[in-house]
Amino acid sequence: MTNTTTHTNHEATVSAMYEAFGRGDVAGILAQLSKNTTWDVTEEPWTPHAAGIPWLQPRRGHTQVAEFFAIVGAWTYERFDVLDMLVSDTQLAAEVRLIADLPDDNRIDEVAIHLWTFGADGSVIALRRMLDTAANIAAAGV
Repeated sequence: MTNTTTHTNHEATVSAMYEAFGRGDVAGILAQLSKNTTWDVTEEPWTPHAAGIPWLQPRRGHTQVAEFFAIVGAWTYERFDVLDMLVSDTQLAAEVRLIADLPDDNRIDEVAIHLWTFGADGSVIALRRMLDTAANIAAAGV
C-alpha cells in the first residue's frame, strides 16, 4: 500500500530544493537535508569518484554538501530541467537534463538520475546520482 501524502511531501521537498538551487539558495536546500545526510556516498569504486571529479566526490553532512554547491554554483546553466519524477514511500527518483558551462571553459551536457532517500521525519538522508560518467570526466578535464 502506498502513502499518497508521503509521495506528495517528497515531491514537494525535492521540487523546493531544485527551485532553491535555481535561485542560488544553498541554505534553502540544506534546510531539507538531515544533519548527517550522505551525498554520493557509495561502496562501489565508481569511475567519477576514482577520477577525482570535484563535484562527484562523496560528501557527508551540511558542511561538505555546501562545498558541492560552491562548485556547481559557479557554473553557468543553459539548461537545468527536471524531466520527470518517480516516487515511493522512502525515495524519489528525478530525471534531470542539464547543460552548463564551467569556469574553466569546459562544458557538461547530460541527463542524470538523482535518487533522493528520505528519513522517517521527511528530511533527505541521502542523494545518489546516476549520470553520464564520460561527460563528467570530460567536463572535469581529467
